[in-house]
Amino acid sequence: MKKMKSAMALICLPALSLPAMAANTKICFEAEKPASISAPLKKVASGASADYSGNGFLEIPWNGNKDKGKGQAGFKFTAKKAGVYTLWARTYWAQGCGNSISVSVNGDAPATIGEDGQYGSWHWLRGPRVQVKAGANVLVMKNREEGIKVDQFFLCTDPNYVPTGIRKVTK
Repeated sequence: MKKMKSAMALICLPALSLPAMAANTKICFEAEKPASISAPLKKVASGASADYSGNGFLEIPWNGNKDKGKGQAGFKFTAKKAGVYTLWARTYWAQGCGNSISVSVNGDAPATIGEDGQYGSWHWLRGPRVQVKAGANVLVMKNREEGIKVDQFFLCTDPNYVPTGIRKVTK
């Protein structure tokens, strides 16, 4: 019986220290509030559309892809904890010729978010896993295709977490 209790204790100990038990750290900020922006990206103010959060959204207007690859927006955000986070973007694609953006965090190599087939509605798209520092961080969104809108950016430490709807902005 004594050996059985010891074996049971060993089986239960790892379960108490699983990383999955840790809290999912979340960061959310509005896309219409970049620290820097260059054309053709533009901020669109309230009243221009429906179903977005905050006071508007960021847009790369459709121009027949004449401005494809031009312009970017930089965002500063703060993380309480350093770690590897999954980056998400709440996007709206008007049509199939414009359904992706390029993003990078803290100078890392650019990654693509998008290239899905959901058009005409706001939806969350998973981006890359990125290294985030405790304190100040920078996300850069670049124009990859035109005819897109971005409402919010969301980062979280749980790789299995999927955001839904409009997220509450973190402070």
